[in-house]
Amino acid sequence: DVCAMQFAHNFHLAGFPSLAGKVCLEVGAGWVLSHALICHLLGARRVIATDIVPLAQPASISAALRHSTISLIRDVLAPFEDHSMIRKRLDSLLSIRHYDFERLRELGIEYVAPIDFSKERFDEPVDFIYSNSVLQLIPCEDVVRFLRNIAAPLNSNGAMIHCLHLEDFRCPEDPFGFLAIPGDEYSRHLETSRGNRIRRSGWERIFGDLENTRSRLIYHWTRRDKDLPPRVDRSIRYTDPSDLKTSHIGILVKNSSEDVHP
Repeated sequence: DVCAMQFAHNFHLAGFPSLAGKVCLEVGAGWVLSHALICHLLGARRVIATDIVPLAQPASISAALRHSTISLIRDVLAPFEDHSMIRKRLDSLLSIRHYDFERLRELGIEYVAPIDFSKERFDEPVDFIYSNSVLQLIPCEDVVRFLRNIAAPLNSNGAMIHCLHLEDFRCPEDPFGFLAIPGDEYSRHLETSRGNRIRRSGWERIFGDLENTRSRLIYHWTRRDKDLPPRVDRSIRYTDPSDLKTSHIGILVKNSSEDVHP
């Protein structure tokens, strides 16, 4: 139900059309595969869920469904697919006693791991690409190549939505303190465990330079309740304090032949 709300929130802000009959690619699926299930409920013909290392535990899906508010899933997704079809697919998912990778494949959900998009591309065309809290953990030197590789299979009328959390993953009580760590001490390991420290303006610039696409922010949230460190390291590129204190952003990316404004 949480993942359904995330999708509904993003789709409302993006003015996003239906996924019915589409091929979807999730970057960073995690262990429950909840977002892949939401794509299935929205009528996706095929869903490819990926991870850089194998994490998925299909057996956990039954428990995740049982502990969800089922009516909420149906209602929040209804603006993007026929309510009766969502109910039918959801009832079918609830009737499955045991989930494994073979059962998921029968539903049109494939799990691909390991796959490192900083080094390789997914070769088959896709209509929709989604990531949630993934891109901010890609090392800075890999980000551009990573985005080019995941955007490469996007169909001419396809789209991507990426949701990023720009705070320090390790220190939620001091979410911007990591901006003070000198650049020569901030290793690739820290970039993948605490965040790569790219700020909102940096992501706008990176996505703006992505070939054959147009992009726009669909949301950005700023933390006014937390202070910045007394000194921000000179390696951090930013425009103003608001840029530094941006905690979350959502980015809609569409093929350049399509208008990103609904």
